Amino acid sequence: MAKKGFLIATSAGIAAAAAMPGAQAADMPIKAPRYVEPAANWAGWYIGAHAGAAWQKSDVNSNASFFDGKNEEPFSSASISKTGFIGGGQIGYNWQHGNFVFGLEADGSGLSGRASATVGSDAATYSSRIDWLSTVRARFGLAVGDTMAYMTAGVAFGGVKNSVTLFPLGDSVSYSSSKTKTGWAVGGGVEHMLSRNWTIGLEGLFVDLGRTTVDATEGGFGTFQFNNQAVIGRLKVNYKF
Repeated sequence: MAKKGFLIATSAGIAAAAAMPGAQAADMPIKAPRYVEPAANWAGWYIGAHAGAAWQKSDVNSNASFFDGKNEEPFSSASISKTGFIGGGQIGYNWQHGNFVFGLEADGSGLSGRASATVGSDAATYSSRIDWLSTVRARFGLAVGDTMAYMTAGVAFGGVKNSVTLFPLGDSVSYSSSKTKTGWAVGGGVEHMLSRNWTIGLEGLFVDLGRTTVDATEGGFGTFQFNNQAVIGRLKVNYKF
């Protein structure tokens, strides 16, 4: 009888020991899979408006010179700039694959402000402005939830006007050039979806429209080279179809 009791007790102990690892494993916390918030639907056409500030900058270099009564003096080089308003509209289309968004956007803007400066002991006044600007750009973005961050780059077109007034305090003479220039634009932004149809965003762009020549050779002076650039920051509101 004692031997039978010993066998029963031993069997119960072995069963309990075998059950304990399973119980401990069941009590261990299970690590939940990392949650990634699904992106909203950015695909499709959109149209909108934008407004902001544009810092226009132009570097002026010249091979022109003048006679000051004693010596032949070159006209001074200069870097001129001006911050003004920019406003306009845009239209675009997005494709989406998971959290990645690809798109094309075209925009048109009007700009205010004119950069100018008088240099070389009042020998010359340089003036430069971009009157209007249009870009066609590709966009590549990463969307998380209702917000998308993106990079953008493409071609830029702009109406530029550059002018030179020589001897502005005396018998002045002026030369100017108005052209439509082609250049490039690059930048990035953040856009947030307010609702199924409305988005709002902030965007920054750097635009370079290349060099323009103002010819003053007919007056016996030479040429002036202007490089037209702009740094743009703007708020955008879009309606998504």
